[in-house]
Amino acid sequence: MKWKVLPILFALVYAVTILLTLSLVFSVETLNSSTPFVKDILFFTFPLIGGSLSSYAFYSSLLFTLAPTSVIGCLIACMKSPPRTLVNAFYTFQLVIGIVLLFMQDQSDKRFDLEVELIESIMQYDRTNNLQDAKKWDVTHRKLKCCGYDDYQDWFVTPNEMRTDVPDSCCLLPIKRCGVDASRKGRIEEKIHTRGCYPLICDRLRNIRFIYLSVVFLILAIPSVVFARRIRSWVLAIRRQRD
Repeated sequence: MKWKVLPILFALVYAVTILLTLSLVFSVETLNSSTPFVKDILFFTFPLIGGSLSSYAFYSSLLFTLAPTSVIGCLIACMKSPPRTLVNAFYTFQLVIGIVLLFMQDQSDKRFDLEVELIESIMQYDRTNNLQDAKKWDVTHRKLKCCGYDDYQDWFVTPNEMRTDVPDSCCLLPIKRCGVDASRKGRIEEKIHTRGCYPLICDRLRNIRFIYLSVVFLILAIPSVVFARRIRSWVLAIRRQRD
């Protein structure tokens, strides 16, 4: 690949990186506002220092790091003869950023805690005595268009009683008492959402993780290309000296 093509390629990669980062922010915030249950797992750990950053701190650090980095990277890539020291320093800095982000992992181990919380809150759903959990489920049902943990039938069986109702928030048209005796109604899929909320949440989390790892890959890819070219030039120079 000729050097003249690399500036265009690098500029495109930087632009895609910023777009993916904005998509990451939007995806996490959409899920966060859709279901209060995920707030405890939408955190990114920093194993290098043993602490943790909230998603907002993560967004800020990522965007405020990538935005100027992308602008500077485009300028360096488009310079006809950038100083080698500047190029090496900049891409070393970018490589370090990529490695640090690679170690920042979402707390996937907390998905088990989420599962337990969802199951327990179904058993304790009561808009009179346990309004907090009831509100969480209502928000989740309405915004994710789902019902129950695995599916809507989770609302019918609990350890203490047999139910025939689902929360009104499960209904396609959530009106008062629309979920009463849902288990006895025919063609139930035309009246309520039948897909469970946990599979939907897991799908969203997988998509978020994929976008995040794509951003990290792109950040690591650019300096890797530059350093690969530097190493190749160094090897060729040594061979010429030997010849």
